[in-house]
Amino acid sequence: MVLAIAGSDSSGGAGIAADIRAAHDLGATLRLALTVVTAQSDRRVTVIHPVPLDTLREQIWLALGDGAVGAIKIGMLGSAGAVETVAELLAAYRGLPVVVDPIVASSSGRRLLDDPAMAVFIERMLPLASLLTPNLAELQILAAAITGAAPPATISEQADIVLAAGAKAVLAKGGHDQGDSAVDLLFQSGGDEPNQFSSKRFPVAMRGTGCMLSTAICVALAQGGSLAASCRRGKDSLTILFERAAAGQAGRSDRG
Repeated sequence: MVLAIAGSDSSGGAGIAADIRAAHDLGATLRLALTVVTAQSDRRVTVIHPVPLDTLREQIWLALGDGAVGAIKIGMLGSAGAVETVAELLAAYRGLPVVVDPIVASSSGRRLLDDPAMAVFIERMLPLASLLTPNLAELQILAAAITGAAPPATISEQADIVLAAGAKAVLAKGGHDQGDSAVDLLFQSGGDEPNQFSSKRFPVAMRGTGCMLSTAICVALAQGGSLAASCRRGKDSLTILFERAAAGQAGRSDRG
């Protein structure tokens, strides 16, 4: 059983809806703590309505109260108050793996954490993260916010900045990069060369992949997997989804 602390996506493509799909595919039960309600489509976000903090607190408290949750996934938080609330509650559950998907901007480019919330996120959330799963753009935004300067050129240098700020591990997702393969890099505190997880790049656009990957990794950690093995399992589960989507797209094309 895992707990997902994240926002809703009215289009059904990402957020809690994607978390539910990913957990179900891996045979896990998902408990939910909703942070924001949004109105959005594949192209834009028009409304972001924060869940009252007392309601957010009660959702998390009840989800964790019976000791059945084996790992926690954190997605969109949306405000400094939500970051503070989540961090305060999770401080009592230091033994649980925490996978943080840093939702700092939408795919359409809208910032989802303003500067004050970003500062609190860096101070309070990064030290709680067993694993942070940014895409390459998010990694750059975090590195720049931490240092107050333009991010360094390499992924490795950017990951080192985030690790130094408190995260125990960083999975830099290569899905938005170029090339025939999508390569994710796992950097760990005190580690040397990063683990590499590669898959074929499919010509398919799919929203919610970051949500699904972080939830799949969270499920694998709850089931006792090591960090590297859990990242590999998450990557494999996402690859299967892309293969199915590509096959379905080809089938529609064949039918004309």
